[in-house]
Amino acid sequence: MSNITICGVTARPEEHAAGSLPVTTLANGFLLDIPFHVLHGAKSGPRLLLTAVSHGDAITGMEVIRQVMEQLDLSKLSGTLITVPVQNPIGFEWGERNTPTDRYNMNRTYPGNPKGWFTEQMAAAISPLCKEADASIDWHGGGPGTAIHYVLISREPGELGRRIREMAFAYGLPYIYDGAPAGPAAAYAGALDEYMTSLGKPVIIAEVGSDMELTFDQIGESVRGVFNVMKHMGMLEGRPELPHEQWLIRERPLLRPKNGGMFYPAFGPEYLNQWVPKGTLIAQVRNIRTLEIIEEIYAPCEETVFLNMRGRMSKVHPGDYAYILGNRSDAEHIVND
Repeated sequence: MSNITICGVTARPEEHAAGSLPVTTLANGFLLDIPFHVLHGAKSGPRLLLTAVSHGDAITGMEVIRQVMEQLDLSKLSGTLITVPVQNPIGFEWGERNTPTDRYNMNRTYPGNPKGWFTEQMAAAISPLCKEADASIDWHGGGPGTAIHYVLISREPGELGRRIREMAFAYGLPYIYDGAPAGPAAAYAGALDEYMTSLGKPVIIAEVGSDMELTFDQIGESVRGVFNVMKHMGMLEGRPELPHEQWLIRERPLLRPKNGGMFYPAFGPEYLNQWVPKGTLIAQVRNIRTLEIIEEIYAPCEETVFLNMRGRMSKVHPGDYAYILGNRSDAEHIVND
């Protein structure tokens, strides 16, 4: 087993090496770079890229990556793990989905432009790591007051689509979605996963995050998910640890309130990944001037699964995310041994 060099960082076998990707000089004179890590195994094997926090308010993936790096035994690793815990350090600093400097959505700018807008420059610095990897996992999540838990994949044709699907199920969350986006496909151009698939490489999006107390260990399940994927890819020995049942969701309604005001959910975060029957009242919006109910939201599917939810009373703007739901009644159901 020989040394490996990735974007100027060299790691010996069984070594964790750290480096940074230079981006630009900020207006205040400080240099901006993006840290990354190379964890090189004892034996040769595939390269898996882990990325998080392209949206500054979706921070759960950073913690998943940290715990994976801490727990990984490099003497048992075949291949290399490449990690970018925080893709957008400026968005993270301000806790905002889009980069405050130019208001760009980083996950719509890949592969970036080294001479483009500020956010495009950050994406351009990270993109070479995509070419170095054989597969990747990219974490996203909800903002304050929300909880989200499922795997999102693109439905690609042929061998690439098969590899993506297998990787998604190996990650081990109960619900996977591979259907159309919530809006026009052009509105989602420039996502990191789109760039990876354009290179012919499998990628999954882990939609994972909550700032509320859940009934299960959400971060722990995703840490296990990364180790599952590494087992699936032959980077670690053993079989993935999977739940007894998994569902591939085909229908995924996204509900937004037409009216703003105070949002009152009928179901709290304990219902994340649980389902209710069609027609169940799941939320109300009240006018803050009159305190009257001005909108009610009902479960639209025969078996309406909460994939993403507002789980507590909160202010809501017209058109804000309220729920990402799944229809379990017509999903592909997988029973694992």
